[in-house]
Amino acid sequence: MQNLTPRALAEEWAKKKARPVYYLCGEETAMKEAALGKLEGIFKPESFNFSVRDAETADMEQALDEARTAPMLADLRFVVIKRAEKLKKEPLKTLLAYLEDPCPSACLIVLADWPREKKDPIPDSLTEGSALVDFAPMTPAQAAEHLNSALLAKGVKSEGEALETLVELLGTDSVTLDGEAEKVSLYLHGRDRLFSPEDAVALAGFSRTQNPFELSNAVCARRQEQAAQAAERMLASGAEPLALLSQVSRAVERLLKVKRLAAAGGGPATAYQAGMSPGQYHAALRDAGAYTEDKLLRSLRRCLEAEELLKSSSRRDPALVIRQLVHEITALK
Repeated sequence: MQNLTPRALAEEWAKKKARPVYYLCGEETAMKEAALGKLEGIFKPESFNFSVRDAETADMEQALDEARTAPMLADLRFVVIKRAEKLKKEPLKTLLAYLEDPCPSACLIVLADWPREKKDPIPDSLTEGSALVDFAPMTPAQAAEHLNSALLAKGVKSEGEALETLVELLGTDSVTLDGEAEKVSLYLHGRDRLFSPEDAVALAGFSRTQNPFELSNAVCARRQEQAAQAAERMLASGAEPLALLSQVSRAVERLLKVKRLAAAGGGPATAYQAGMSPGQYHAALRDAGAYTEDKLLRSLRRCLEAEELLKSSSRRDPALVIRQLVHEITALK
């Protein structure tokens, strides 16, 4: 099995090269769907050589029999199986057996996003000629690059700080960033200028009198009342709960990173290892003193649990999830 990045996958398909099996895993569902769209655009398979099935409702034996059937008037047959994490025990065994001996005249593409608490059984069954492509959440740098590409495609040029500001405020989710790129394009239509940090703050829903980083700053400094008030104001002004969760989780991650780097006794370059300026690093290190490492780890786990709730079909009130999370992170225990 070979590990490919999403970009390497796109480059491989652009050369019209296809493997017997591709496993598209990770949480960035929208980017996986976009990859499938690119595949169709490049290979242009006829409908009788291309099928898409949902693992939860599909007959797995039938789907894999289709993959074993010779393609009609073409070199390859494409079979897509989505949501493989929904497979029951027996259909999963059937799929895993196929992955260990795939048909060379078919390209089977499996999509899945396994829950964090479950082991993903698919990678162990992939053969040498297959590829795993991890569509993991983007890093802030990757998200800024993704946003910049989306804006350039719409004819909008940006200041680097504006891209970083939007990612800091909204998070790295591709669907959110693509929607924001559309808003930026409409906002700057007919204006011959760069997209600026001031534009980013305004489009993210903050007035000139608001501090868009008030929540993350209050969480870092462990000021519980101020953090709660900031969350309330931002929710009341229409901020997306997932965007607020992203701010909170990145603040906690930053504190944990600097705490560990400081404990390791890094030298003058430690700030740059953390991806911060020296001033930012020392401010984060000061704030990290208000938390133990165990508290930060527990807080990160709570952020992951909150994300699961917000992205699932749970009937929990998203605003309540954020309020509870902020309270628990900044609490004394």
